[in-house]
Amino acid sequence: MNDSLLTLFVALTGLAVVVQAGLLISLYVLARRAEGQLELTLGPLRELTPSLKTVTENMKTASADCVEIGRAAREQFHRVEDMVGETQKTLQDQLQKVDRVSREVADRMNETVGVVQDSIIRPVREVGALAHGLSEGFATLFGRRDRHASDPSRHDEELFI
Repeated sequence: MNDSLLTLFVALTGLAVVVQAGLLISLYVLARRAEGQLELTLGPLRELTPSLKTVTENMKTASADCVEIGRAAREQFHRVEDMVGETQKTLQDQLQKVDRVSREVADRMNETVGVVQDSIIRPVREVGALAHGLSEGFATLFGRRDRHASDPSRHDEELFI
């Protein structure tokens, strides 16, 4: 019984070794097939790798250039913004000066008109009033009254200069 049991275990062990060998061989065949398919797939990818590296380098360079352009554009924008601000301030200052000067000119013109009225028109009125008074006085002195003396509108017209 021991011999038969031993034979049975040896036979089972041999069978297990044969099954394992079959499985290992089938795994080896499957691995070779997968390797062949992988080689077929990786072949074109290996050919694309240098192109992809070139594209990647170009993209890095283009990206760096875009960043630099953006930075330069931002700096230029800030310079233009500063210039516009300075120009606006200068224009405001100049407009305030023009406004102040125009007010001063208007004030001086008003003063000049007042001086002209006082120095020219008042004496003219006074001379006119004196002349009217003299003519009325002579008319009364010599007895000639003006026919229109009773007409108040005529009297107002004579006083108007």
